[in-house]
Amino acid sequence: MAGEFTLVELSKIETDPGRKSVIDTLLMEASLLEIVPWETIGALSTNVVRMGTLPSVGFRKVNEGFTVGTAALEQKVENISIMGGFFDVDKVIVRARNTSINPRALNQVMMTKAMAYKYNDKFINGNPETDPEEFKGLEQRIDDVVAEGYTGQEIDVAGGSVTEGILNSSAISLNFLNKLDQAMYQIKGHNPPFALMNGTMLLAVRALLRKEDLLDKTKDQFDRLVDMYGQTRLVDIGCKADQTTEILPLTETKGGGTTETSIYFVKFGIGEFMWGIQEYPLEVEDKGLLEGSPIYRTEVDWPVGHAMVDPYSISRLYGIIASNAA
Repeated sequence: MAGEFTLVELSKIETDPGRKSVIDTLLMEASLLEIVPWETIGALSTNVVRMGTLPSVGFRKVNEGFTVGTAALEQKVENISIMGGFFDVDKVIVRARNTSINPRALNQVMMTKAMAYKYNDKFINGNPETDPEEFKGLEQRIDDVVAEGYTGQEIDVAGGSVTEGILNSSAISLNFLNKLDQAMYQIKGHNPPFALMNGTMLLAVRALLRKEDLLDKTKDQFDRLVDMYGQTRLVDIGCKADQTTEILPLTETKGGGTTETSIYFVKFGIGEFMWGIQEYPLEVEDKGLLEGSPIYRTEVDWPVGHAMVDPYSISRLYGIIASNAA
């Protein structure tokens, strides 16, 4: 998988059936993986260089020289996290003739879905400070850029005073749309491809945009309808692997209340914005029947992480009360 490939593009040319099956399941369960571009770095970390202060530019008189302008560059290290798992099935289950589906195939689908949910979760909530084995998520990255002085990348929808859902009055709806546009405008180019939120928030935003005749529709690679606001795709980031815990909860307290949530915006681009890094491409290996154990094993191994150069690649709108009823 070359640096310019997304998993969608890789799926189209993949010839190994086991690997293609895993890739397609990941794509079905993790919408983010449809557009994240991946760079193969062949290492466990990579250095990224970010532009800081630009060099000074001025004017000069005839026969005089220009003043030397010095640019400031910042170097950061982005690390790889090793994601994967073993898909184990007892040989007595594999050999049973009264099953309606291949148990190894079923187990692989279930474990791959769990990987997709884990990726979705850590894309937002990954925190190497509490778990050094996971990659850094958007919440921590937003905290980092705000601490570096890019305070506009995090916007409170109502300055801590919100007490009603976004559909509960015209004034609140208008304020939300204004803040939504403001958070999107903070992204370089002002057109983030993804807006990530929970399901309740998506239903509320969809209802509001439909009411204002601002909701568009398109289809993804699996012919599923997806919601669009301008050029931005509205995505329900979903649940964790337990299928009940929201990755983006409705009970945040960051905005001052206790029933609030956030929307994250992100723009991808290798070497320019945010992108995926991998030591090597995803591998799927059938280990067969293990020696000394009556277990058939499949191993999925994917050393992945993310890198970000431009702090204007991400933004967050927080303090929102998601309401899908007026």
